[in-house]
Amino acid sequence: MRKHPKNNFVFLLVGLLFLFALLPLLHQFSGEQLEVDLLRALLLVGFSLFIVISVWSLYRERLIFRVGLGLAGLNIAISIAELLFPSHIIELCAILLVMGFSMLSCFIAGRHVFSWRETDANSLTGAVCVYLLLGLIWALVYHGLSALWPTGLFQGLPTQGKGVYLDDFLYFSFVTLTTAGYGDITPVNPVVKMIVYMEIITGQFYMAILVSGLVAHFMGQRLSR
Repeated sequence: MRKHPKNNFVFLLVGLLFLFALLPLLHQFSGEQLEVDLLRALLLVGFSLFIVISVWSLYRERLIFRVGLGLAGLNIAISIAELLFPSHIIELCAILLVMGFSMLSCFIAGRHVFSWRETDANSLTGAVCVYLLLGLIWALVYHGLSALWPTGLFQGLPTQGKGVYLDDFLYFSFVTLTTAGYGDITPVNPVVKMIVYMEIITGQFYMAILVSGLVAHFMGQRLSR
């Protein structure tokens, strides 16, 4: 199989930015110019495109590439089933599939970034992708929990459990990951509070390890010269 381009993380970054831009646009036009079913279809198409781009950009080994391509096809099949037969179970399966796929992509990208073999533009782009994937994974966790328990999890989210408002969870996830803490959306469930502070810890440790690793690698390169 032909190898992918060296700057493979650029494609993943483009896919993530496309997904992050699509979600608020769907929220903006919901109930105004677009029907709910069309919004749901566009959201599922966005997730499918994100998975296909992730497969193409990350999975360089033949076996992993085939597995990723199979997961992409499975996600498309689940998306079509959810459109034809709307169900909370099918929606939850779609969320779990994208979550698992994002975790696998995050692991593969993180393995490359933290190998410290070379610090170039591709590695830095991969580091950004890992950070964005972490925020996406936690947003999907919150979204999945809200699909199971529509009320009593968050304060400040009047539209919990609806897929077209996933950008609210994405916004809350990155506010938590960066420890900005605006306070407009707050967790009220004890289990969700535990998940939230685990995200805070992960975000802080990621930045600390990344910065210290980059500095150590840079200093090692200078000393070796």
